Amino acid sequence: MSEQNKEPPSGEDHRERMNMPASGAVLDSFFSKEGPMPTARIWLRALAFLLDFVLISAVGSILIWKIVLPQSHPAAFTELTEWTTEIIVWLDERTTTNRPMPEPSRNLQEALKRANELQLLCFWLYFALGEAFFAGSSLGKRICRIRSVSTITLGKLPVFAGIVRGGMKTLTIYLFFPIALVATLTALLFNKRRQMGHDLLSRSAVIDEKLTNF
Repeated sequence: MSEQNKEPPSGEDHRERMNMPASGAVLDSFFSKEGPMPTARIWLRALAFLLDFVLISAVGSILIWKIVLPQSHPAAFTELTEWTTEIIVWLDERTTTNRPMPEPSRNLQEALKRANELQLLCFWLYFALGEAFFAGSSLGKRICRIRSVSTITLGKLPVFAGIVRGGMKTLTIYLFFPIALVATLTALLFNKRRQMGHDLLSRSAVIDEKLTNF
């Protein structure tokens, strides 16, 4: 039989002939310190997240308390200021009095609950939009020069994966803290790509752009 008529080798045969490792090992090598796309160190990811957290908290609070809540709870900000003042006075006098801690009014309680829901939405949108539509980046990540990539395509995250990643990160630090945070950090012990729980669920990894060599 001529060389032209031979069937091409199967994927497994080709991998054996080329002495290539399994796909998991290939990814471990690709995202290793010596690989073409080294993953970002944990302290660098923590710094990027801290910058994002401060930004979202500040901007979100202004939007919520100055623009959104006044539409449904006009007196909420004034009541919050008064309640905060009462708390400060109570803390200052608690060594000399047994007066119970002041409680917010019913209107303020409703406003605080709505503000909490809106803040969660701000976090989710910020992280999801950054992951899905801005090349796996956020402002904090851009400052630290790191970004998320897909472990399937080795390129930018698909839109759905970005939304999942942003959502899982938000739930981890906002609703189920600290149990979820411990769980997602524990995932670091079981993989070589420095993937946290939300990385694994969205099939992503965070790379250090300063160290990429291609």
